[in-house]
Formats: sequence, structure tokens, C-alpha cells
Amino acid sequence: MSLMAGLQEVQSGQILFDDVPFERLTKKQRHQISLVPQDFAFYPLLTVWENLIFFAALYAISDKNWLLELLEKTGLTTHKSKLAKHLSGGLKRRLNFAIGLINRPKVIFLDEITVGIDPQSRQFILNSVADLTDQGVTVIYTSHYLQEIEQLCSQLVLLNEGKVIYQGNLQEIIGNQPLEKFYLDFLDKQI
Repeated sequence: MSLMAGLQEVQSGQILFDDVPFERLTKKQRHQISLVPQDFAFYPLLTVWENLIFFAALYAISDKNWLLELLEKTGLTTHKSKLAKHLSGGLKRRLNFAIGLINRPKVIFLDEITVGIDPQSRQFILNSVADLTDQGVTVIYTSHYLQEIEQLCSQLVLLNEGKVIYQGNLQEIIGNQPLEKFYLDFLDKQI
């Protein structure tokens, strides 16, 4: 995930963004890509609002109205004055997600974004991700929750020990069976 987001150097092959090798992207093009990591990537001793202001400054974004809109979109408006460390797990995930949206990415990498959270926050985030795809944002989504993948994804890349096993249209790969059954059958064949 971090390799595709440009955070690690490519050892072999190429990563292209709009047909341009990643290492040749302009700063503006790089700012159209975002990564929401599984681990929390915010400052726990800052408030929700201070975190948004801080990360917006990294992109030279000073539009406070956009940040207020992000608070609204992620359900954090009533929590904007709370220290990040005092948020519940679900609200911390939402803050992580909001930070990933600050730069209005064309491509966003979401790494296990719903791990360890309550059902309400999980559904809220899943609905938000679906909204992103409806807006034309390319979402690269990793999850061990196969129901989420079925709900959100149209394309599937199945990796096993770093190797691509399956790649293509999700429905063409799994057919009429649930993804979980397909995956468990695949694992049984590997044993």
C-alpha cells in the first residue's frame, strides 16, 4: 500500500499515475494522491480541528470552509474541540479518514480503515467511501472484512505472499458465490 502511494521506493517495475511514472510526478500531481493508513496518523495532543489545520497546511490549503465541510462529512463537527487522544476508536478512524480527504484526492488508498471500530462508525465510513467512488475518486481499498470488499469494490486484486493471484472484475472472478466462500476455497487449495 505504501509502495503504491509513493512512500517507499520501487525495487522493480513501475507505478504510473495518469500514465506518468510516480518518480516524475509534479508536486501538484502527488497532492492528488492520499493514503489513510491502518495506524492512526494524527497528533493525539492536538484537537480534531487543530489536526485538520495542521495537515491542511502541509498541502498549503487554507480554506477553513472546506475543513468545516470535512468535519460535517465525517461526523466530527461536535467533536472538533476534543483532543484526538480522547476520541473513541471509531471517531479516531473518522479523523484519520478526514485527514486523508484534506487534499481532495483523485486517488485514495484506504488501508484497513474500519478495523476495530463500532458498527455505527464502520457503516458511516463505508457509506463515505461509496460516496467517494460515486464522485469519481479512485479508491484502493484493503480489508480483511470480505463483506466490505463485496459491498464497495468493482475490481479485485487478490495477493498471496506479495504475488498477484487474481486480478479483474470482482463479479467475473467470484461468479455467483460470496467472496468469503471463494476466498476460503482458494485457501483450502493452497494447503
